[in-house]
Amino acid sequence: MKKFLSAFAILAFFSFSFTACKKEKTKTAAEQIVGTWQLTSIVYNEHTNGADHTISSNDFTSSDTYEFRADGTVYATVQGSSDNSTYTISDNKLTITDDDTYDIKTLDAHNMVLYVKDVNGADYTEATITFKR
Repeated sequence: MKKFLSAFAILAFFSFSFTACKKEKTKTAAEQIVGTWQLTSIVYNEHTNGADHTISSNDFTSSDTYEFRADGTVYATVQGSSDNSTYTISDNKLTITDDDTYDIKTLDAHNMVLYVKDVNGADYTEATITFKR
């Protein structure tokens, strides 16, 4: 009888453990992007005539930020210059009006990595932009 009660107690504990755990709702990219992001690096590559010309910069300060708001507006301050625009997110792509459409490579609570590539024949330019919260 004691073995039965022990087995029942263990079974009840595991049953309660599994039913008591709530899964957190996975946030969409549109929900995750909302907030202020600090620009940390840009890697820019211009591929012309078969050769890459890469420039990278991580010379940014805590005041170099992009603030994405839930209403679809974005406010950017980079190296003392400020601008604003609107944005949309669809199919893991971020489109900033009057700017470009970026592939969202990473987007979580602390990091965001955007990538863009513009092709012109055999030549292209590409940029990888990294942010942190």
